Amino acid sequence: MKKRKKRSGSLVVRIGAMMVILVAAYVAVVLLMGDPDHEPAHSETYPPLPAMMHQDRPVIESIVTWHRIENLDAGEINRRLPDPFKVLILGEDITADGSDNYVVIHTDADLPDLHPVLRDAGYAHAFRDLAVYELVDDTLHPILHIDQEAIRDGHGRRLIDQVPAANGYALVMEPYENDALYDAPVKLLEIVMLSDRGREASDDIIIYWDPSEAAFKATNTFGAP
Repeated sequence: MKKRKKRSGSLVVRIGAMMVILVAAYVAVVLLMGDPDHEPAHSETYPPLPAMMHQDRPVIESIVTWHRIENLDAGEINRRLPDPFKVLILGEDITADGSDNYVVIHTDADLPDLHPVLRDAGYAHAFRDLAVYELVDDTLHPILHIDQEAIRDGHGRRLIDQVPAANGYALVMEPYENDALYDAPVKLLEIVMLSDRGREASDDIIIYWDPSEAAFKATNTFGAP
């Protein structure tokens, strides 16, 4: 009888130890990767643009919740979003830094239709405001903001000097590979201010991720020697 109790006690100890190991492993995975069933929250350090709010909540929180928890794709999410908003990038790493990114634009009915010349050049979207977010540990960090007045990085720094974009911007996103700069393909955001006729009213501006500073930069001479 004593030997049976000893074996039974030993089994309980082994099972208990195994449970502790499994719980510890789960906690480690959650800490490293984030809990996929936990609703994300916008960073408190850098508040969202007023244009990116809906019903007193950052619209990006709804987008990422629908994506991560309800497993909706971009088409389904855009059908749920109010008309001014559209998600263009949904949980892709467009900066090759290992974190998921989300790109959202805000439009309105007063924006001019894109001229065929711009559409032929690849431009597909007209917008008033644009935000790029990075998801880290269930927190959404804005890393790029574009509004009528300025293009700003995640720290609120202006990337270029510009006049107000009274008629909004046109946008095209292009994949870009450079093994010397990036560990994986990235996306360049190419924008141009719009005239009231939907034509270009400025030089093309390329917005690209600078891995050395972990921030977006802007130039009209990207790739030039």
